[in-house]
Amino acid sequence: MGFLKDAKAESIGKQAARAIEEGRKVFACRVNEGGWNDSYAGSLSGVAESIEAVEAQGWQLEHSSALPGKGQNVALFLVFRRAMQQPGWGIPQQ
Repeated sequence: MGFLKDAKAESIGKQAARAIEEGRKVFACRVNEGGWNDSYAGSLSGVAESIEAVEAQGWQLEHSSALPGKGQNVALFLVFRRAMQQPGWGIPQQ
């Protein structure tokens, strides 16, 4: 994973952890994607890594949407809810 992908994922993971500490039941965030490839199909740079970083904190992706930006850029809006708590998942029990 590249430096920028690592930095994005680490930052959003920390924000997701902080939301748990604050007692939030929903975590919403925006992930900016640098652009689509020419075939309009394929991996979005850093998006999967960002989702994984949030889900590693005990959130589960519930909704997503996207808006176009300038050029080929896109903004993804992600809404997470706390994952179902089950023993062994490493999620703090309430």
